[in-house]
Amino acid sequence: MYGVSKLDICEDVAVVTLNKMPLGLGVSADFFTGLGQVGIVIDMVSQTSPVGERVSVAFTCLDADLCGVLDAAKKLRQSYPEISSLVSSGNVKIQLFGEEMRTASGVFARALSALAQAGVEPQLITTSEIDISLLIPAPGLPGAKLALREAFGL
Repeated sequence: MYGVSKLDICEDVAVVTLNKMPLGLGVSADFFTGLGQVGIVIDMVSQTSPVGERVSVAFTCLDADLCGVLDAAKKLRQSYPEISSLVSSGNVKIQLFGEEMRTASGVFARALSALAQAGVEPQLITTSEIDISLLIPAPGLPGAKLALREAFGL
């Protein structure tokens, strides 16, 4: 309700942030194409606004695929040594879905308020018209799940 009709959970998720990526889609496209070619599924991609000629790109993958992602990042840094990476594994992705989100106001605010009341800080957030994806540390799952279900009447 309140714009959300379904809550899904995916455990054992890693977030990888690549800092100081060169601006321009060619480098990112090549990197993500390589991941796809070896069967690594990525999700929750977020890119910052450019700072000069650089951006930061964060994305999630399954913990089981992290070694492959780190190998690809290492190869990327051979060509672009200024790129640094941050990694956090053992997270949980919570997805809130609802067709009603297209026209409902306050859905995102309700989700953040629920997490705040549960004392859970998201590591990464992405949204679309009908989806809010929240990456949280695994220990926060019980409280976050309860708070979000209560907030949205699920």
